[in-house]
Amino acid sequence: MTLFLYFFNVTFTGNVGESQDFPAILDAAERLKNDKMIRWTIVGDGRMFHWVKDQVEKRGLVDYVSLEGRHPIEKMPYFFDRADVLLVSLKDEPIFSYTIPGKLQAYLKAGKPIMAMLNGEGADLVRMNNCGITCKAGDSEGLANAVRRFSQMPIDERRVMGDMSLKLSETEFDRTKLIDQLENWLQQLVHKQPLEP
Repeated sequence: MTLFLYFFNVTFTGNVGESQDFPAILDAAERLKNDKMIRWTIVGDGRMFHWVKDQVEKRGLVDYVSLEGRHPIEKMPYFFDRADVLLVSLKDEPIFSYTIPGKLQAYLKAGKPIMAMLNGEGADLVRMNNCGITCKAGDSEGLANAVRRFSQMPIDERRVMGDMSLKLSETEFDRTKLIDQLENWLQQLVHKQPLEP
């Protein structure tokens, strides 16, 4: 009989930089180190990559955090498919609360639940559309608790969140719809009409 070992996979993709608050991410991973079933996959490169690699080794996280490095965009579906949740994070700085990270759109299109360690617009989008769990930016304890909650959640509940992600992607971030909306706004401005949503 073959024993299949299942790991709960939290996947981050993109820039491994200061803005993404890797100290908080690694603190959360360290808090969950005793939960042998939770794994973190980091796909990407950036200014903090070597610092993250060093910290993974120093904190004894080598068995729990996988650093995959940079991959072409065509390979992202491979990593998205293997993720149980997709992690998006930004530091606790006022400017970041006014933006929706670009990667969030790719995550939504992947149809996976979102783990958002964000403030402001991005977190509101995830929370209000029931496509994931949020915690405050910089809150490593909140991130650890949310990941634990995700890992204990029935798969059907996570699947519903993934479906909501895909639905949100199709209704709010469809390229054709966005271009049509922009063209409509430009026409209204040209004809000095009040802007309509």
